Amino acid sequence: MRQKERAEPAQQLSGRPATVWQHIAESPGTGLVRAREVPRPESVQEVAKWEDPDGLGKVELHYAPAFWALLPLTALGYLAWGTVTHPGGHDWVGTVFGETVHGPPWSHWFVWAIVGIWLLIALGVLALRTNLASEVRKDNQWIFEHGTAHTIHRSPFTHDGGEGFTSPTFIAIDHRIDDAQAARIHQALYTWLSDGTVQEQLSRRTLRRPQGVIAAQDIFGPEATGGYYVESVPGFGSADDFEAHRWALVTEPRDERSEPNVTTVPCGKKLRRIRSKLRRRAARRSGQ
Repeated sequence: MRQKERAEPAQQLSGRPATVWQHIAESPGTGLVRAREVPRPESVQEVAKWEDPDGLGKVELHYAPAFWALLPLTALGYLAWGTVTHPGGHDWVGTVFGETVHGPPWSHWFVWAIVGIWLLIALGVLALRTNLASEVRKDNQWIFEHGTAHTIHRSPFTHDGGEGFTSPTFIAIDHRIDDAQAARIHQALYTWLSDGTVQEQLSRRTLRRPQGVIAAQDIFGPEATGGYYVESVPGFGSADDFEAHRWALVTEPRDERSEPNVTTVPCGKKLRRIRSKLRRRAARRSGQ
């Protein structure tokens, strides 16, 4: 029933999706070339590496807020030292700017208040980021348990990012469906995305979802389950960069308010390097 409800508004989309699917079903095209070695993450830690290969997320969630909390703590320590060495209070300015510089009597407590507020804000951000890091770990666990490998194929629609920058968009096909169904879904999505009206609406964001992912069943109905239009894949840049990749994990959301998540699957040496490092780390831990 839920799939039927999701499919009903699809008939209102541009590009005549019902007609496209009927034509594809009656005149199936040639076979679709699909990669066969299905990559599956070996651990939640590997998913975290796939999601954040450069470690920027760890810096943003852990190191940066800890650093900004450390700064006001250092400032408070310096103020405490100045208070001890200059009990009168107003001469503390000289410890920073030189013995010839003196501040008004109230400046000492004013700076204490400023640094205290700074510390409270920094600790609040640190607590918020810590909570966010916990949610990221839950998301990675969900991806590890429910993520499905999809082959990635170029779509006919190229996204214009402005100022001469363009980026390809993609069609993702679930590796679990048979070749005939995969070819039908791919051909239907390719035909639909070739429509000028559809491309115009995608460019204007009137057809886009927040995460830039549209399920094929939302366009053509439940019989097209197993494919997605994907606006972008993390880590993919130009069309030339795409040539090195053939897989992505697509994970259905944990609730109805979320969108499917797309995770880049590292390829070749990068994937082997990640796994080798994580295996060595796991071996050291097991040996302790």
